[in-house]
Amino acid sequence: MPLGIFMIWPALHLMYGVGEHRSDRIPQQRRYAGLAFLLFSLAWMGQPYGWEQGTFYWLFSLIACAAIFVQLRIWWPRTVAVLTAISAVGGVYVGLV
Repeated sequence: MPLGIFMIWPALHLMYGVGEHRSDRIPQQRRYAGLAFLLFSLAWMGQPYGWEQGTFYWLFSLIACAAIFVQLRIWWPRTVAVLTAISAVGGVYVGLV
């Protein structure tokens, strides 16, 4: 599995967090850092599949992760931190192997 997929969830967590319920209260630095993380993940998706297929997989993964992230952020915010840690560990594992 490409490294870019594992970077989507931490980027969403960085952009939106779990404690802020209004988007106007999220600091701009965190939003920009999350956006940079998303763009970095997009760049890593083109590496194993090629740009056209990698972009398609990245968009599909982004939509799926965002839908799950929103639901978990509302109903079970503690699981967002756990899934972020699991995703980061998976990304480190995939990046090293």
